[in-house]
Amino acid sequence: MNNTFRKIGAALSLASISGIGLALPASAATVGEWGVWQADEGGDLLTFSNSNMSDATFTVGNYDEWDLYSPDGEGEGFSADTPVGAVIGANDSSTDNLFLKVTTLADNTQMAAVTITFDTAVPAGNLVLALSDVDSDNAVIEMADGSAVALTGAQILGTATEPGFNFEDPESSDFPAVVAYPSSVEIGAAPDGTDGSTGWVRPSVAVKQIEIFISTEDGANSSERIWIGQIGDAADEGLAPTGSADSMYLVAFAGAAILAAAGIARRRTH
Repeated sequence: MNNTFRKIGAALSLASISGIGLALPASAATVGEWGVWQADEGGDLLTFSNSNMSDATFTVGNYDEWDLYSPDGEGEGFSADTPVGAVIGANDSSTDNLFLKVTTLADNTQMAAVTITFDTAVPAGNLVLALSDVDSDNAVIEMADGSAVALTGAQILGTATEPGFNFEDPESSDFPAVVAYPSSVEIGAAPDGTDGSTGWVRPSVAVKQIEIFISTEDGANSSERIWIGQIGDAADEGLAPTGSADSMYLVAFAGAAILAAAGIARRRTH
């Protein structure tokens, strides 16, 4: 091989290696998002803007009333230094309807029942369910996986750290007990009238369906707020704005480098 071909080959190899290195996409980032509750004529929905997260439908039964609210509008929600805010992200200034408020029947003859069914099972560790304003009431949580197999209480509680806390006063001990039973988790037994009392779970098994049964302990109407968040890979909406441009510049630069190398080689051999 003559000197000209060696130099052109070297330039081509260098350009190819550089192109491979710079053209690789960045690894996906993990993000958290709180679901938005929607009451629709076509069905009641819980939705996520991230296409990698599963949307859901929900039903509410045996209730006195229920409605959807935003943290900003009601002055409630989780800051980044709460156990759930640290996992999913702060939501206390959001104007989206991030929580479902369910009020029980006063005579407590029937427990209010909320059923949430995801389009596809949410992977283990990716789901967070929080219930707040738990004081004179309590909630029993049951879950099933994608094969309709019931989770155990330990699997429902999962990896939640500090499962009972108070978002109004982090130093307060007025928050519900979160107890895992063989086939359910119960959140309750906080002092009456406690603001910010919250219990939460983070299942260690994939979850397709959630059932929450709420009852009051004092024979009066009582309400709880239900919040759901997910963790997952950031949605892939295509190349980053600079991605294709960088690749094009790289190709142009590599082509120029090859031509320049060839020209230099020719000049030196003449």
